[in-house]
Amino acid sequence: MHHIDSSIAKILARQGFVILPGFLDESELQRLRQACQPISDQYGVRQVLQNYPSIHRALNWDKLHVLLDAADMAGAQAVRSIFFNKNADHNWLVSWHQDMTICVNQKTELAGYSKWTYKKDVHYVEPPAAVLEAMLTCRIALDDAGAENAALKVIAGSHQSGKLSESQVLDISQTAMHETCAMRAGDMLLMKPLLLHASDKARFATQRRVLHLEFSASKLPPPLHWAEAACRSAHVSQSAD
Repeated sequence: MHHIDSSIAKILARQGFVILPGFLDESELQRLRQACQPISDQYGVRQVLQNYPSIHRALNWDKLHVLLDAADMAGAQAVRSIFFNKNADHNWLVSWHQDMTICVNQKTELAGYSKWTYKKDVHYVEPPAAVLEAMLTCRIALDDAGAENAALKVIAGSHQSGKLSESQVLDISQTAMHETCAMRAGDMLLMKPLLLHASDKARFATQRRVLHLEFSASKLPPPLHWAEAACRSAHVSQSAD
């Protein structure tokens, strides 16, 4: 397993991302792959921790919390989870962007919260920059992903500029150097949501499975709550009764 040390927080603050090679050992990787098998034929599945408890159980949460502590995210909880699988049947390009939305329990008018949408029983909203800056994304690679297999591309340090307009994103993506986050199965990519990132279509007909987890230690202003965390807590409570 990749050694977890205090430098992670400093690297994240400076460049907005860090790759942890071999974060999952072979047994952890196989356990997580097996848990994701029922949805492996789909290209994008949201709220997987809530809807597929076997995936939640397959993760080594003790190790994840040690990592979160090292990343200055003590007390953070998973507030969003997505399973992605680029393959021969579902192969798409993702243009340069920042992750600007969160999932919440309801729609309400609050200062700084805008661009509300509602998809598959979940409310999405763009929160103030401070909410996004306090979050951390963990992407666990279930397959090897190099430049030929749609590895994520990032622009180091771009998260430091806060929320960017479409014209700013275009300008930066055309002038700044980018890095390709080549990963092996079992590696983890940590990134800040406001880091500019993109991915190409895979060149070969191989799958690229990723478990995407977003964490936050923040509480949202009432009456808002993190939708997935709230639903998962309710599910656990009901199971205990």
